[in-house]
Amino acid sequence: MSLDIIFAEFGDRSKANQKWANPIGRLHPTYEGIKTYFPDANIICYSDDKSIGEDYDIEVRYINPEKTPFDRNYREGSGKLKWGYHCCDYYQVQGLLDSKADVAISMDSDLMFVSEDVKTLVPIIEKFGICCPQNERQMMKVDGIYTRGNDGDYHIGEDESGGNILTYDLWWLGLKPTDERGRIWLKEFQRLMETNPKRGPLQLSRAAWNTGVYPYPMPKQFGVGSGHIGCGEEIILHVGHENVQDHYLERRI
Repeated sequence: MSLDIIFAEFGDRSKANQKWANPIGRLHPTYEGIKTYFPDANIICYSDDKSIGEDYDIEVRYINPEKTPFDRNYREGSGKLKWGYHCCDYYQVQGLLDSKADVAISMDSDLMFVSEDVKTLVPIIEKFGICCPQNERQMMKVDGIYTRGNDGDYHIGEDESGGNILTYDLWWLGLKPTDERGRIWLKEFQRLMETNPKRGPLQLSRAAWNTGVYPYPMPKQFGVGSGHIGCGEEIILHVGHENVQDHYLERRI
């Protein structure tokens, strides 16, 4: 079975959510986990940095930063530049849609695989077609409401759900590229990002509402962030959250 793993890295990593105690490679720690558990995977990285592949065994797909769908100067309510975030979300999905492999998985670079059970991602994605982690805040009206100041703009009343539907996360996304339902959902996500660049998880939920197509939501053990610390049977840790590192690791990365 062929497997593509997709990264998307844009802008300066120091401006992202990750806070590292030590210098580490741009695609670490996720890259190390891929090489351990998915050694035969084809790794592709969409980036505005042509040199990103110099230290890795990857294919780099260069994206001219002047030709993305997003405003490089856009700032959300707290003043944080969001161009890099929007590009990462958008081009991870583009990588899934472009894949010709049997299974494709997009991944952020701040994941740590802590169980061999991570290998079951491949047959699970092949079975269900489209899979992703659940957002720890669960409800769209909690994660994407415009008053949170996190690049969300959901207003109660904009649709009949009242914001009471599940929201997803983009720490990783899995697609069987021949799955037409999954492709419909991801293409609608891209359309929403192109026309209204906002918080990725919010736009995933909007895409589900607009199309009636939704992914298989994975158990919390496949995306342990701040809200799921100590859940037991952990498989993937989101170590971009410092409190996740403090709970599970002997020392910070």
